[in-house]
Amino acid sequence: MSSLVGAAVVALVVFQVFRKSLKSGASSLDAIPSVGVPGGLFGFYVGAWNYIKNGRDLTEEGYLKNPGGAFKVAFMHRWLVIVNGQAMIEDLRKAPDDFLSSAEGNNAMLHLEHVLGYEQLHDPYHVPVVRTSLTRNIGICFPSLRTEVVAAFEDLVPAKTDEWITVHAMQTILPVVSRVSNQLFIGLPKCRDPDYIKITTQFALDVAKDALLLHLIPSSLRSLAARLFGHLETSTRNIMKHVGPMIQHRIEMDDKYGPDWPNGDRPNDLISWLLDEARGHPERRTVRNLTHTLLHLNFAAIHTTTQGFLHAFYTLASHPEYVQPLREEIESVTKSEGWTKAAMGKMVKLDSFMKESSRLAPGAAVGVMRKALKDFTFSDGTTVPAGTLIALPILAEHHSQANYTNGGAFDPFRFSRMREEAGEGIKHQMASLTHDFLTFGLGRHACPGRFFAVNEQKLIMAHVLVTYDFKLKDGVSAEDEWVWIVGSANKTAEIMFKKRS
Repeated sequence: MSSLVGAAVVALVVFQVFRKSLKSGASSLDAIPSVGVPGGLFGFYVGAWNYIKNGRDLTEEGYLKNPGGAFKVAFMHRWLVIVNGQAMIEDLRKAPDDFLSSAEGNNAMLHLEHVLGYEQLHDPYHVPVVRTSLTRNIGICFPSLRTEVVAAFEDLVPAKTDEWITVHAMQTILPVVSRVSNQLFIGLPKCRDPDYIKITTQFALDVAKDALLLHLIPSSLRSLAARLFGHLETSTRNIMKHVGPMIQHRIEMDDKYGPDWPNGDRPNDLISWLLDEARGHPERRTVRNLTHTLLHLNFAAIHTTTQGFLHAFYTLASHPEYVQPLREEIESVTKSEGWTKAAMGKMVKLDSFMKESSRLAPGAAVGVMRKALKDFTFSDGTTVPAGTLIALPILAEHHSQANYTNGGAFDPFRFSRMREEAGEGIKHQMASLTHDFLTFGLGRHACPGRFFAVNEQKLIMAHVLVTYDFKLKDGVSAEDEWVWIVGSANKTAEIMFKKRS
């Protein structure tokens, strides 16, 4: 009986905390229509459960009922205001950070300070590193990336020319992406270490699980819950066993020589670029801080690239009629350009195929999160109070007939045709930012690593296309798996490979 009483008390406390936080912002959002929320005392909580079960469909419903406007949904223990249409998207893009904060929006969505570490949210010095140093070095490091792709597939897909082999797609591509990403992050031999790869790939999966768990817990209890159930500290300890001594050595050498090591022996990798950015900031130049940053960037790189690649790969395996035109382009370009970053830029059809796949399957129903730090009024007069969480309906915008002809249909060379028009060559590249393609975000807060992510996905896909024949096992389609507002690439699909002769 005492356990039942205790459970009832806990439930009452949680309910009151949620109710109090909800009341504080409810009345000021009354003018914005809600979707999926019935009336009554418990209407919000029923609506929150509805959104957990049917977030994708309810977002689509709100989008269709409120074109070019705003609506709100019950988002766990708070309202989420979703705005759409070109004008409101532009308002969001232009809004100053002291009005609409991207960092606080992402923190509200992913609980970054708990799942990735406090300093990753409040001192994100890695962002300019990724945006500048990492992006500038893609071309220089491309031969090593290409070598790692070839080696990873030789290890993980030991196919022959005279027989088919079957592999688990997700379990194969995750370590491929980890190896290729970490070739740029920390280099050989650690990027091939099986235990290191296991830690980085598992952490990428654990972050999403931890964030979802923390959404179910009142804000006052999240720090405790993160310490008790989160994976950050365990992953940090485990990965420090692999990289701690190396990072300590790099710090000591940098303290002694700066960027000019004897004999030019300083590695050209992420750790060096982070140390350059951290110069003059001793709190950044610690083993723990650099390890946290390495984990953070592994999460970002592995998750986005694996999901993006698998969405496209499953689509291609289901539509073998597109294999030959893509192969012909890849073979023609690499014959003249070699396997280089410049070659990736000339694979226009491949870029279009990957972008079209991402358009139809961006990985989430909503995104581009912002949190209002001050009351904010959109150009149509809609006002949201400070504290409001705001998002864009990515999936609905991507499928919209207003944005794309036959927006719900897969058209692999849609964007390559657009690029043939005068003055449109750059605008429709996969890494370009537009109001109707939001996979990588919007404006100055868009994903800083998108150029690396796109080149990595294209490199892996190009290698697979020229090296293997492939098909889905038993011809079974690999449908996306939706949980809440997140659409993940199929986790159980198997792919059959045979090496091309």
